[in-house]
Amino acid sequence: MKILFLFVLLLCVACGNANDQQFSPPPPDTDEPDDQPDSPQEKPLKIIRLIVLADPYKEDHWMANKAHGLQKDYTAQDIIEMIEELKPDCLERFVTGKQNPDDLVPVRAGSPPMTVLEFLNACVLAGSERCHIIPKLNLQWFAWNSEQLFWESAQNLYDLDLVRPIRTINLDVWDVYCNEVHTTAEERAAMFQRLRDIGYTEIGVNFTGNINTNDPQIDYADFNINKEDWTVNEAALERIKSYENIKYLHMYIDYPNPMADFIKLPVDRQADIYCNEIYPKQVPLGFTYVYPIIQDSWDAHEHYTLYSGPYKGKSMYDITKELLNR
Repeated sequence: MKILFLFVLLLCVACGNANDQQFSPPPPDTDEPDDQPDSPQEKPLKIIRLIVLADPYKEDHWMANKAHGLQKDYTAQDIIEMIEELKPDCLERFVTGKQNPDDLVPVRAGSPPMTVLEFLNACVLAGSERCHIIPKLNLQWFAWNSEQLFWESAQNLYDLDLVRPIRTINLDVWDVYCNEVHTTAEERAAMFQRLRDIGYTEIGVNFTGNINTNDPQIDYADFNINKEDWTVNEAALERIKSYENIKYLHMYIDYPNPMADFIKLPVDRQADIYCNEIYPKQVPLGFTYVYPIIQDSWDAHEHYTLYSGPYKGKSMYDITKELLNR
């Protein structure tokens, strides 16, 4: 009887221990590094600056030609083919000023005529499934007695009959508008509200030159690279991130002076800045770089790295395409 009692007692203790083990947390997996992310990092958005229809004071808005310092006169087909290759999510500052949808754009020899509206829709459809156009409006127009042009352009761009209508606007030279135009906080708030009344759901502002004046109606911000050493301007980045209304950030090599200096760098150095400084910092620091393709005299196709160097003679266009499609 005593033997039976001891057997039952030992059996209960064993079961109790088993239950304790069943509900205890599993030991940590020592093979997994502590800094391993829970999920893969997101890729940065694919945003390009390919400025084509953006000469607001002229009847001919086409800027992709030698008259603007380029080596080649680009046609509508050339632009569409670039977008098909790069597959951007956004064509940032693609247009500026009022656009007549029935105007004709330059086409390749032998191609049928193409209107501005047809061209813009073809460009949107050539990009990624989310590709859309963000136009630029220049706040300096308020200082140039062109306020009427500003508001007519804002309404015109909103009204364009696009497959993905324009609902985001990018405002340039915020520093000029705040300081040289001498606007008050109330005047700035009224300007943003008027854009909201037109229907714009997102408003971005180029903070280059003035990162210290915010407005609660600004949705996203542009900031500039450090042109002294071509590093990401983390001080500006952190300052702008402190504004609770800012949802996301775009970084530029801004025009005209920083880009003029960038163009003078050896092309292998340009490629190093893209590949080793800008691209890898986008996700960790929370910004998206806007890759310039064609603007003014900058043409990414015309800047070639050394065949003897690490980039093996690739153009900055080639390098941009590789980074966008990683």
